[in-house]
Amino acid sequence: MNPSPPQVQGLFASAEARRLFWLCSVLLVLAALALNLGVLDFGFLYLRDDDVNVTLNPHMGGWDLDRLKWMFTDWSYARRYMPLGWMNFVATYEFAGLDPKPYHAVGLALYLANAALVFALVVQVLRFFASQASAPGLRPWDVGAAFLAAGWWTFHPFRVETTAWISGNLYGQAMTLLLASLVAYLGTYRSRGGRRAALLCVSAAAYSGSLLTYPVALGAPVLLIGTDWLYARRGTGVPFVRLLAEKAAFLVPLAAVLAVTVAARFANTEVFGAVPGLKEMPVVHRIAQSSYIAAYYLWKPWWPVNLSPLYDTLVGFNPAGAAFVGAMAAVGAMSLVALARLRRQPLIAVVWFGYLASAAPFFGLTEKRHMPSDRYGYFLTVIVAAAVAALLARIPAGRARVFATLLSLAAVAGLGCMSHRQLRVWSDDGIQHAYVAEHLSKGEFRDDFTSRLLILEFLRGQEKEAREEVARHLAENPHSVGMRNASVIFAEKERVSAFYGHRSYLAIAQDQMGLEFARARQFREANDHFEDALRIDDRFYQAAYDRALVLLHLGRPDDALRSYLQATYWAGPALPAAQRRGFLDGLSHLAEATGKTELARAAKGALAR
Repeated sequence: MNPSPPQVQGLFASAEARRLFWLCSVLLVLAALALNLGVLDFGFLYLRDDDVNVTLNPHMGGWDLDRLKWMFTDWSYARRYMPLGWMNFVATYEFAGLDPKPYHAVGLALYLANAALVFALVVQVLRFFASQASAPGLRPWDVGAAFLAAGWWTFHPFRVETTAWISGNLYGQAMTLLLASLVAYLGTYRSRGGRRAALLCVSAAAYSGSLLTYPVALGAPVLLIGTDWLYARRGTGVPFVRLLAEKAAFLVPLAAVLAVTVAARFANTEVFGAVPGLKEMPVVHRIAQSSYIAAYYLWKPWWPVNLSPLYDTLVGFNPAGAAFVGAMAAVGAMSLVALARLRRQPLIAVVWFGYLASAAPFFGLTEKRHMPSDRYGYFLTVIVAAAVAALLARIPAGRARVFATLLSLAAVAGLGCMSHRQLRVWSDDGIQHAYVAEHLSKGEFRDDFTSRLLILEFLRGQEKEAREEVARHLAENPHSVGMRNASVIFAEKERVSAFYGHRSYLAIAQDQMGLEFARARQFREANDHFEDALRIDDRFYQAAYDRALVLLHLGRPDDALRSYLQATYWAGPALPAAQRRGFLDGLSHLAEATGKTELARAAKGALAR
């Protein structure tokens, strides 16, 4: 029978260190909240997935069995199997509808939770892998080192994308569950018996939940296997084979989600095209791209300037270019060093190969046009933060620690200022599209993204200016795919304008979505979309009238009357007689059924006139 893990002493060597940990946790969260509180005033970002995931998602709405079934059976809508990710949006929709503020509040809460969890994780890492197991625990300076490293992670402008972007809630939730899993797992190293079993179950369940939210942590089990190996080598009495067998609880869900993710990518070619073969993307290109991604998230966090939601470095790249040759050389050299020092310094190999495994999902091996995004560094920079904390913890007492502390605090403050500026890029979809188009360098890709900006302006109602710009671009380059797509959208607007008139196309899209929900008798969702159409264009009388009818179905006669009066005010000469009779008849019946006799009498009188 295998022995249970021995009881390891606590995390902290003293009550002072423990109090410092809790104080630093509170300070970290409050400072992060102060920096990012402004995201609550941001809106949805159209043409940046918020429309696909929430506002124009035909499956999005409140809780019901059909929607729950869709969440757990669909893997084609977003090329991912992400039932818990959809549950995040549906749960928010249940009490928020299409108001962006609660969605941003959820994203902010996930970011704050992750800041605290990163601090807790780094503390655990220092306890087990950067100090002697026989030590009584972490000293105050160790806690301070972890705090400075967690501050670097928390205030880094890489965090802005997932904090300020509603679709980034998927990454935030996936990371919350992953970090909770890792904290619980490291807790098994200082537990035994039932407590250890419980922590192991919590860790496995949280990891599965992370994968089912969004599959960004596919490589994490490799890191756990490496930490198990290090732990077993320290003479703990726990056989590595036993620890490896326990990884089945992590590897089984990993294999299932990975299989579904790969199948979804190969099956869904409409938006992203077919998966490139070796002819379209030779092996050397894949190696160069993978090496570039692996190197990028190691050097870019230390030089976070000119950050952008999208980068075109990997669009039509040359693997013989200096950046790619350098990346392949650096990754290859580091791998050789890690292998060469495997016996003497195994921690280097565990961290390095664990990092590569964690970065592998972002290598873009199935994409011909791949783009590294700041959000992909969410967990990778946690590994970097842990390494930073380990280096800081080794600094001897005296002036060196004072200097390191001041330098680290200055760096964190500087990163916070950069994050504050970067937040503006995510405050509005028009600002973001203009910013991205300005920072792209590849002509074809810049042209494509400029067309998105023009489409967005068109959707918002700036139709004349957008048409003129698209016509100018097509005159210069008649083969521009993006501009031709824009022309198709403009032509479709002309078609629907025969019924809707000169209304914002985005408002029309919301009205049409509302009508679809109304036909499915999902009146709450229909009302939300009509409301959003009116937020976009408050003179949109068709949306006001459609909303009035839906409010009758929801049993809200007073609100229905107000929306109807809004429709009559903006309808031009007069609301069509059939629409007028249809609403007033429905209002009179509902008013009678709800005991509003005066309203019912007024509605019947209006019908008689």
